Amino acid sequence: MKEHETDTRLSEDGCGRIAHAIPCYVTVQDANLKILWANDLVQQDFGDSSGKTCHQFYNIGNAPCSECPVLKTFSDRSIHSAELQVTNRNGSRMTILVSSAPLVDQETGIVSSVIETGVNITSVKDIQRQLILLGQTVAGMAHSIKNIMMGLEGGIYVVNKGIEDKKPDEVKEGWEIVLLNFEKISHIVKDILYCSKEREPNLETIEPNKIVREVYELFKDAAQRYAIKIHLALDEELGEAIIDPQGLHTVLSNLVSNAMDACKLDLWKDEHLVEIRTRKGRRGATIIEVADNGIGIDKRLKQHVFEDFFTSKGDKGTGLGLMVTQKILREHGGTITFRSRPKHGTTFVAHFPKKEQIHN
Repeated sequence: MKEHETDTRLSEDGCGRIAHAIPCYVTVQDANLKILWANDLVQQDFGDSSGKTCHQFYNIGNAPCSECPVLKTFSDRSIHSAELQVTNRNGSRMTILVSSAPLVDQETGIVSSVIETGVNITSVKDIQRQLILLGQTVAGMAHSIKNIMMGLEGGIYVVNKGIEDKKPDEVKEGWEIVLLNFEKISHIVKDILYCSKEREPNLETIEPNKIVREVYELFKDAAQRYAIKIHLALDEELGEAIIDPQGLHTVLSNLVSNAMDACKLDLWKDEHLVEIRTRKGRRGATIIEVADNGIGIDKRLKQHVFEDFFTSKGDKGTGLGLMVTQKILREHGGTITFRSRPKHGTTFVAHFPKKEQIHN
């Protein structure tokens, strides 16, 4: 080698250091999928790989993946890729995009082992799922708005017909239909605006029972039309609390609206009841419960209730109500939980923690 030439070949030790430093998962596996070597990131996120096969190490199962890229590479000496659902050492589920390539013995020409690289794409898949849900939700909202517009047209027709026939009762009936559908579309728009940005709650010293009574007055006529009783069970000793009044009003409106919908969907009972309860919780918290004896929530759906855009109402729901409700509780540092039995009813429990006194 001439003096001015540089030896660009790397020693095995140098290659190892590079492989350990690469910001993705790197393993070397034999034909039995046993991990022969793993870089630092693999061991950091998944633990010690000694004596383990790939599927055992990644907590995939007791058998190889049906479309295992490593086995394919051993079979045809080609590069293969796949998305794998794995579990890290902390028990968190992850999606990784893996690619496999053969390591060929220079003397025999046989594939002695396979190198597999993996990239964590969990956040990408989450965004992808959110975009799919968003698309479905927009389609659902468009369908809901279309139905509301048809309701508005029907109400306007009844109003015009009543005016034409000089029948005040028809005018009143049509106007009530218009107001009902206007309230529905207003509710959807408010929920969209609430979800569209982060906000700090506008905390004020209020009487929660007063807001509960306002929501009761708002829904009692609609409940009567559907033969649903709304009952208040308020703790008169609850007193004042520091809560965003608009946020509390929205939470209650969403929960009562959902409770009424659950009652409307229930065909097994002759009488339906929605009950709003307030009480003092531990450490001065304000607890508000909305219970119904409606259709209840199926066991298979319980784990999805608080997922973004979740709805159990098919094309009649947008999934925004509980999403907004949970967002408001989080902004207050609180929580919302529920208990439910299919065909028996559901109870949602909103927990607003005590806030320090506001100083002007």
